[in-house]
Amino acid sequence: MKIGNLILSILDPFKIIRNYLLKPLAVTGIVFAEEYRRKTSAGAKLTKNVVLKLIVLVLLGLSVVWASIFMYAYFYYTYMPTVSHIQDVHLSYRDCSSEKECLQYPTDTVILTKNQQLLMVGQPYRVILHIEMPESEQNDKTGMFTVCGTMHDHLYEFSMKSCRLTMIHYKSGLLKMLSTIFLTPFLILGYREEKQTVSVELFTHFEDSQAHPATSVDIRILSRDIQFYSAQLHITANFSGLRYLMFNWPVLSALIGIISNLFFIVIVCILSWYHWDDTEWIVEIKGKYQQIVGRAKAIEGPKQPEKLLGDDKKIYEIDEISGFKEDIDLTN
Repeated sequence: MKIGNLILSILDPFKIIRNYLLKPLAVTGIVFAEEYRRKTSAGAKLTKNVVLKLIVLVLLGLSVVWASIFMYAYFYYTYMPTVSHIQDVHLSYRDCSSEKECLQYPTDTVILTKNQQLLMVGQPYRVILHIEMPESEQNDKTGMFTVCGTMHDHLYEFSMKSCRLTMIHYKSGLLKMLSTIFLTPFLILGYREEKQTVSVELFTHFEDSQAHPATSVDIRILSRDIQFYSAQLHITANFSGLRYLMFNWPVLSALIGIISNLFFIVIVCILSWYHWDDTEWIVEIKGKYQQIVGRAKAIEGPKQPEKLLGDDKKIYEIDEISGFKEDIDLTN
């Protein structure tokens, strides 16, 4: 430092360069540095606030969207019933050894459920029995046969019965011969079989009862000569109205439902934010309360306001619509 001062004294003995050149440059540099630091700090703080607000906004938007999706999903699984119930039917001949008047027909009791409600009340269902039958000569000779179905509750106090006529689909001898010739490789390899599936619609518009829910179905084929491989009972919901739209156009219905929920949630959030953001009424209530307490202290002493405000209940009320009423005259 001494050498530097000595050199400055030799080069600038009258301090002209130091006072009029170096000091202004140093001050200007310091001012620019401080201004840059201040702007950088303000910019960093502003950027931080913007990023935080953006994160909060994104999280709030995601929460609202997920809430809309959850509400629609909950409504869908609550409002829409199960589309189809499928049960295997194991038909067998009844044991008539202990009964006098008994006909041996293929019969089975299909247990749908025990005591709980399986089918939705008020929703119509179609009850269809699918019978897999071989294209045999005996089935051709049998012709038409009757299939009966009876819906029971768990106490067998309530029942609905329906009977339908059906038969195997007719094929002429020439058509059978041509089909056998063309399908011979598939028939030999086991990819095709000479069989048909006969569908019998037992109930077209069945609606379950709240007091007597259907828990079982009795299936009976009134023919002792019929031949079949297997049978299945299908209970399918027959949708109409809003359920029909939601089932057949699920994507469009989901978009409309989610957007509707999103609209109402956003409206509620905006109104809630507007209500709670207006805090002037809290400040005004606090000011009025302090003013009343001050008047009470001035009139009755330091311990009287609690008694005055508690026993006499002469405190102003807050109107739910306008916000406030006039102060009560405590001097009366």
